[in-house]
Amino acid sequence: MRFSAVFVLAFVCAALGLSIAYLKVNRLSVPLDASAEATVWDVEARIAFEGRGGPAKVALELPNTPPGFALLDEDFVSRAYGLAVSTAENGSPRKAVWTVRRAAGTQALYYHIKVYPKREEVAADPGPAPTFPEVPEYAEPLRSAIEAVLKKAREESADIVTFTSLLVANINESQDENVKLIRKSATDDNWATMLTEVLAGARIPSRVVYGLPLEKDFVDMPLTAWLEVHDGERWHGFNPRNGQSGYPANFLIWSYDNPKITTTKGVRAVEVGFSGNRTPMPQLSVANTIESKLDTGLMALSLNDMPVRTQNVYRVLLMVPLGAFVIVLMRGVVGVPTFGTFMPVLVALAFRETKLAAGIALFLIVVSAGLAIRTALTHLRLLLMPRLASVLVITIGIMLAISLLSAKLGIEQGLSIALFPMVILTMTIERMSIVWEERGPVTAIKEFLGSLFVAVCGYYAMTEPHLVYLMSTFPELLLVVLAACLCFGAYTGYRLSEILRFRDLAKR
Repeated sequence: MRFSAVFVLAFVCAALGLSIAYLKVNRLSVPLDASAEATVWDVEARIAFEGRGGPAKVALELPNTPPGFALLDEDFVSRAYGLAVSTAENGSPRKAVWTVRRAAGTQALYYHIKVYPKREEVAADPGPAPTFPEVPEYAEPLRSAIEAVLKKAREESADIVTFTSLLVANINESQDENVKLIRKSATDDNWATMLTEVLAGARIPSRVVYGLPLEKDFVDMPLTAWLEVHDGERWHGFNPRNGQSGYPANFLIWSYDNPKITTTKGVRAVEVGFSGNRTPMPQLSVANTIESKLDTGLMALSLNDMPVRTQNVYRVLLMVPLGAFVIVLMRGVVGVPTFGTFMPVLVALAFRETKLAAGIALFLIVVSAGLAIRTALTHLRLLLMPRLASVLVITIGIMLAISLLSAKLGIEQGLSIALFPMVILTMTIERMSIVWEERGPVTAIKEFLGSLFVAVCGYYAMTEPHLVYLMSTFPELLLVVLAACLCFGAYTGYRLSEILRFRDLAKR
């Protein structure tokens, strides 16, 4: 029963920690690697026109939460124009409206957005399912031609997706007389719209989306028309020129069923062009920007909003549980003997500042000198508390002497001896002295070397850059470390060292 409760609690902790981390990665695109970079697109819409010398009004339809993208930033360049931005309500698109009392000559207005592609493929708008369209009143002979083409596609298809793909490919490529008649009824500008009218003959909901394929840098590119069909569950994209299912790579949808995204008053010769380029950006900065837009609160479980000084402190503290877990593994599973539980962790923390080689040398010098003096104190038969206080004074004196000597000799590493936890050093010297007296020098040296070995292992775990990044960016992983400690706390099997110890019995 006790073990069941332990494993249930461990599972809950691990599931909670990993779930929060998964939401950060999946929803906010928080990277698992500190060096990860994201490709952010800067897209600019330019509206050029000529003013007539009087009042002017220019409205531009804006993308509203484009599927498959995170909108990181947007700004407007309007100079002397007034600007009002409306929100999307009741199915109406979001718009920017520029106004001015007097506009004369050539003018240009700009809208700039910065977007991040969250997925490889566009996730079509999951809005409410559309109603089935009524069959249009086609004029003859177009009606007979459309009915014949629809009948042929229906016989050769299995569902709405394959029906649409076959139908569009047939209309684009076939040399049948019925298809030629349908092609004559449309131009390049309204080709995708013509396909929606043909699909309406089969009562299939469809629409035209206008967007920009963000594949390479471009200048003054028009919007690309794409066909979408609803299969009763979701929208599917199709190339209106060949019927191929899917969307262009990184297709930024700008508007739905509306190729004319600008409305103007008091101006003439209106031209709209789009330009875009790729910009590399740290992935973590992208995640922070997405969080500020979505306001999910997930990034509150990170160190980014704290003062830098506090962040640095917690980057160290968050690594201590990993050092403690190393001790759990080394003592409980491997069977390495150590002096105390937290002594190796605190020594490993000191190694972070002194660097490993210098830290080990200083640690050996202090403990060796302290052990020699502590052995001499044994003959005085002091009480426990005065003896511990004396060892503490002696330890600090040894540390001070090393620092003074290092300062004289110009050895900078020796000055870092002050970073060692003096109380832990005192208790290590005292414990090693007692073990030396009660169980012999071999056992004392073995436990001392075991403590030093575990401290070195803890040092590597606590200074590994990727682990430091993960723990500071995903503090919820502390729950996973806790779950691992709980599971190993219920382990009562053999240690690896005991298998070696009893290997002769195992042969019998």
